[in-house]
Amino acid sequence: MPILDSKKHIQKGISLSDKNFITKLALNFRLSVYLNTDQLAYCVTDVLSRKLLHLQSYNFFNVLGKEEYNSTLRQMIASDDLLSLPYGKIHIHILSDCFTLIPEKLLDESKKTELLAFNQQNISSCNVKSEPINKTETVLVYGMDADTEKILTDYFPIAKINHSSSSLIETWITQNADGEVLHCYVQASSIQIAFIKNAQLKFFNLYQYKTPEDFIYYLMNVVNHLSLDQDKISFQFSGEVVPDSAIYKLAYKYLRNIQFSQRPSWVQCTTEMNFPGHFYFNLFCAES
Repeated sequence: MPILDSKKHIQKGISLSDKNFITKLALNFRLSVYLNTDQLAYCVTDVLSRKLLHLQSYNFFNVLGKEEYNSTLRQMIASDDLLSLPYGKIHIHILSDCFTLIPEKLLDESKKTELLAFNQQNISSCNVKSEPINKTETVLVYGMDADTEKILTDYFPIAKINHSSSSLIETWITQNADGEVLHCYVQASSIQIAFIKNAQLKFFNLYQYKTPEDFIYYLMNVVNHLSLDQDKISFQFSGEVVPDSAIYKLAYKYLRNIQFSQRPSWVQCTTEMNFPGHFYFNLFCAES
């Protein structure tokens, strides 16, 4: 595998492989990719057994603007030989902060661009898409950068592409049939927060942050806005966050009932694939 120019924009993250990962059997495997502005992570699983065979992540940094981002993305994909294998299934989930949630009964597909423009700015370079969120009677309308989408379809012509929040919300609802849970998916510069009550989505939003103080501001603002009882509700953290991080320590000052989520049960991991169960949760939601 060629060495990436990590000095400029790309830094290789976690890399784990199962001893039974045989590349010539790629047609029997599924490639799942998660992409946002800071990271590309992917995993390879056996289609039938759901066994996790490979996990890889890359972090993007010092990327200025869409053009540089797309150039970096193209370079990264082209540099990883495992991404070019002839997989039987490919599923790509993109996290775009250009989105809005619309009640299913109120959505007019012919006006989805107008609806998105009402809630978001600068969508002229985006392809506007919509997809239902199962179990919520809600449709997620979002914009995907046209150049980014072209890169993905060029390299992965058979791929199914979705907004990552859809599968994330669906998984959270499935895991929490009873009670009240505030979910918090943490990444380098974004936080997705959802309030699930008795298997119903009551709130969801995405926030961009730069400091731990920004992070706790958005989190506590949601807690206060929803008038949540901190002694009764469960707070579930997932993503690349650890107990000794500044974010977690600050959150623990205000919220004591914090637990780390575990990856969805349908993903089968061997002891060789050893990493925290709440890491890359969004990626594994794509495996549902």
